[in-house]
Amino acid sequence: MKDKISNLLKRGGGVGFAVIIIVFGVLLLLLPTGEKKAAPPEAIPITSEEFNLEELEARIARALSQIHGAGRVSVVLTLKTDGYTELATDKSYSERRENGELTERGQSEENVVVGAGSSNQTPVITRRGYPEFQGALIVADGGEDATVRLAITQAVSALTGLGSDKVTVAKMRSGN
Repeated sequence: MKDKISNLLKRGGGVGFAVIIIVFGVLLLLLPTGEKKAAPPEAIPITSEEFNLEELEARIARALSQIHGAGRVSVVLTLKTDGYTELATDKSYSERRENGELTERGQSEENVVVGAGSSNQTPVITRRGYPEFQGALIVADGGEDATVRLAITQAVSALTGLGSDKVTVAKMRSGN
């Protein structure tokens, strides 16, 4: 086979043969595969069991109160977006042909679940997005000290992903 191809190329007919091969390759690339672009998985809100804002604020307040000079600390976080969970889906496409012509196309989609038995099935999670924070207010006994304010701002930025311009630290009023 190699000899036939090399003889054809040597005799000058190789240019035509090469063009035929290239055209055939391009045609193969242009043929549809029958696959459709998948729609993004359905996003469902994160339940309160998975994310609790008040609990997070309390945890951050406990951690910040350990900063030297901070004293008592209160934390308020605001959310820009709620969290979400994307579930894995099984998509199937069908086509019905009569006399060689396409008469009907169908598509079905259902969530993928795993589990032992029919009563204990759990959906497969493909991606989870946690809430995005919009801003933070920190009220602390040591809020008037610039060093404490800086340490609190850096800690809150590290924990929430907020920039320092989105974190406000204020002094807690006395007697509280």
